[in-house]
Amino acid sequence: MSTFYDIYDFSLFANAERNDIDRFLQNTPSKIKLYEKGDIVALQNSPCKSLMLLCEGSLSARMSNIEGKEIIIENLHAPEILAPAFLYGSENKFPVTLRAEENVRIWLLSRDAFLNLMETSPIVLSNFIQNISDRSIFLSKKLNEFALQNLSTRIISYLKNKGEISNIQEVAFIMGVARPSLSRTIQAMVEQKLLRKTKNGYELAHDLSVP
Repeated sequence: MSTFYDIYDFSLFANAERNDIDRFLQNTPSKIKLYEKGDIVALQNSPCKSLMLLCEGSLSARMSNIEGKEIIIENLHAPEILAPAFLYGSENKFPVTLRAEENVRIWLLSRDAFLNLMETSPIVLSNFIQNISDRSIFLSKKLNEFALQNLSTRIISYLKNKGEISNIQEVAFIMGVARPSLSRTIQAMVEQKLLRKTKNGYELAHDLSVP
């Protein structure tokens, strides 16, 4: 059973004055929305109008092109702020589709009220800037992974983060490549002794697992 997180569990409000947050909650329009596994929480390019806090469960962030090709950008787990970098953008639209991977609970709060809170709480403002800066770093790494690295390098990067490939179909979907292509590359890397086969899947050779 997943855990429910309240507002003080979010890094956005870390070290902030409780009185400021309590006042913000008392005077801010908000609502809780529940989604079941498989539900679409937000569609790619749909408006991002509220501060959205993932309080319970997990989501996958998926991006697709006009041809229908889809990749998983990341998996999000509570407690998490959803699309903070796009909340006040000139084109404040979701860059991805968010799908519930289990039952989730999302807390929606007024973005105008949150802007007022940041104007009165330097700590919350600093936390928000750090959050969107961290998201920018993450997205730049993703861009490098998808646009600049070859498949072998992406597999090594994936394994350094995840430790093992146990489901080739799932990883192919995450990387946005065909399953046969991923299988061939993995097999070639095994033959080159870059990877080794285990009882559960594939992992990096020992000397490659050290950053």
